[in-house]
Amino acid sequence: MISIFRKEIVGIYMENNVFHYCIAAKSFFSWKMATTLNSVEPKGVLNGSFPEMLREFLQIKPPASGRQFFVALPRNRFFIRDLQLPPLPVEDALMSIQNSLSVICHLPLDDIYYEILLLRLHDNSINALVIYALSKDISPIVNIFKETGHEKSLKGLFPLSLGIGAWLSLQEYSMPMALIIPQENHISELAVYSDKGCVFSLAHQKMKETDDFDSNADFICRKFSVSNDMIFSLSPDHGQPLFDPIHKKLGWLPPLEQNFGVAALSTGMSNHQQILLNGEAPRIKMFSIWKLFLTVVIALAVFLSLWTVKTNFAIESYYGEVRELENEIIQLQQNILPLEKAKESIKKEESLFTDIDDFMRFRPLLYSCYNEIARLVPEGTWFSRSNFQGSELTLQGQSRDALKVVESLRTSVMFEQVKLAGSVSRAMAGMEQFSLTMRLKNVETNP
Repeated sequence: MISIFRKEIVGIYMENNVFHYCIAAKSFFSWKMATTLNSVEPKGVLNGSFPEMLREFLQIKPPASGRQFFVALPRNRFFIRDLQLPPLPVEDALMSIQNSLSVICHLPLDDIYYEILLLRLHDNSINALVIYALSKDISPIVNIFKETGHEKSLKGLFPLSLGIGAWLSLQEYSMPMALIIPQENHISELAVYSDKGCVFSLAHQKMKETDDFDSNADFICRKFSVSNDMIFSLSPDHGQPLFDPIHKKLGWLPPLEQNFGVAALSTGMSNHQQILLNGEAPRIKMFSIWKLFLTVVIALAVFLSLWTVKTNFAIESYYGEVRELENEIIQLQQNILPLEKAKESIKKEESLFTDIDDFMRFRPLLYSCYNEIARLVPEGTWFSRSNFQGSELTLQGQSRDALKVVESLRTSVMFEQVKLAGSVSRAMAGMEQFSLTMRLKNVETNP
């Protein structure tokens, strides 16, 4: 079972008696050779009749949602027509070609499976390849995938040259270029590539010496601006050999010349339009907004999950610190409580000391004041109440003559502003009741 986070691509190339395959796995962002499964190595070239070898291979590998198959076949199994269209929307170009298929294809449409490869060139024009094959030649392959449960995993079925174009792009070869590809039954294919993919394919079987293939190849290369030094061959017997890639982006794969399954595999790893001749309508590789939306949603979900975990951890940490602070506050309050009680006691003592100090400061003065009053007032005078506020002394008492009491006190050097307060009333036995106020001289009062 393949993990949902893991993708597996199986590239297959089949001739009459040879079966090439290569398997790659992608975990997150890294591609590598797949691991051995059910004694099947991740790459190999097997001998066996077609299509029985395909059936045996698919039966070994159980169906899996994360696995994709890309199948490449020799060029002589297909017919390819090239068209050049003016600048058009891709959808309009596809519709225009579909409406003209009966003219473009030399076989009845009911007898063929077809696909349309559309590439927009640098001048904004569209290069189109109509790829078609007899349904009786392709149906056995599609039926084997259905019978073995791999029907939904079949993502590509195309000529070998298209897979080689994907391999060249991944290896970052300079473009444009032309490549001669030798295949079964002495067939040679001339494929022309741009940086967008394959733009032309010509199959040739050399039957006689007066063959005009070379002149046709020169014309085609000039048409697509391919210089002579950019015409290569996968076989040294057919021309200038293809040089090794400079960057070797796919160095972990076997050499292309030894295993054409690498070409089929490269189609699944590239961003080229995927060609699948299985009888269904042509598919155009277009930008899907839902993929961007899904990517953004997944990225946002991962970010929010990580942020939530981090936030929860921070909150728990803060809660722990708050609980520690609360315990410290309670402990400090318990320690402060006796200090507050001691502080209140000190305040009370300070107030008492202030009162005592005031009393001690004024006590000699009061004694002298009362002695002076007793010395000056007429005989028979007595006081029932006194009140001392600051420097002012208020007296209430009785005497036979209240005015004489006031006059006698005014003669003292200790008093000033001696005066009666209120009215004088006469009591029994001829005594007068009165109230008087006076100020003590040279006495500083608190503010």
